[in-house]
Amino acid sequence: MASKTITITEDVYQLLKLLKKQNESFSELLRRLAMSVNGQKLESFFGSWDLSDQEYKEIQEEIKLNQIPFNGKKRRFD
Repeated sequence: MASKTITITEDVYQLLKLLKKQNESFSELLRRLAMSVNGQKLESFFGSWDLSDQEYKEIQEEIKLNQIPFNGKKRRFD
């Protein structure tokens, strides 16, 4: 299969890394994200993830460790 190289910023890479499942490639992740949108605006999905408490805690820890900015501001998760 042919491949393409794309350039993304570090913050986008970190966000994608958080969304990527353990044995999922970035190509598979991007395909899954593109297919899940199904013509709707991505913003309509914000806050609608069905995460277990453990998954939520793991994402919080990853955000803390990487200090990923949201809207240009750092948030504290206490």
